[in-house]
Amino acid sequence: MMFFEQIISGLIIGSIYSLLGLGFTMIFACTKRINFAHGDLMALGGFIGLVFIQIFPSYLFLSFIFGPLSIGIIAVIIERLFLRRLQEVQPLKIVIATIGLSVAMKIVMQIIWGPDSIAYPNLVSEKPFFLLGVSIIPQNFLIFLISISLMIILQCFFIYTKTGRALRALSQDRYAARLMGIKMGQSISIIYFISGALAGIAGMLIAPIFFVSSSMGTFLGLKSFVAAVIGGLGSIPGTIMG
Repeated sequence: MMFFEQIISGLIIGSIYSLLGLGFTMIFACTKRINFAHGDLMALGGFIGLVFIQIFPSYLFLSFIFGPLSIGIIAVIIERLFLRRLQEVQPLKIVIATIGLSVAMKIVMQIIWGPDSIAYPNLVSEKPFFLLGVSIIPQNFLIFLISISLMIILQCFFIYTKTGRALRALSQDRYAARLMGIKMGQSISIIYFISGALAGIAGMLIAPIFFVSSSMGTFLGLKSFVAAVIGGLGSIPGTIMG
């Protein structure tokens, strides 16, 4: 049974990595650029989520709405004020710039919340239940359900909505998409908002397991980036499988 419990634990953590990895994939697909500060949005999401949990202690679902929305808006602001100015520069310079942005974000988080890890409140009861003889913690099961549900919703968004199809067209051929009337700047802002919101949710989901700290975005972001590369950077199904 220990083997199956380890598999389930891996699936739970992997589903959170997939949420963060989807951000790397969507940004690369539409801009052909890699944002190495994306992982730090997850750490910021954990901190911002904790603030909203303290504001709405009896209404946890509100924290999971306002927290990710805040990170999505912050991601758009970063793209508009900083990353958009780097569109025409060499990819290596963009990598260096986003690494610098990552360092700056860590410093800001340490100034506001301190350098130490902060314990996160439990989302639900920690009392385990048994499914087919395997012990499962309700909180981890909830995290897995939320992650999988978001992946399904995102996939449906890209397939069945007009905006989603426009973003897919942009990822396949930017020049042709522009000729068809798709607004490049607006579409990229939407991508950054979605990827930022997913990073915020990932931060709130993984914080009860690993705590939340200013440095968590570095190693977790790197793992998510590797998963995205293995699955095929630019491919949403591939990133999920990776």
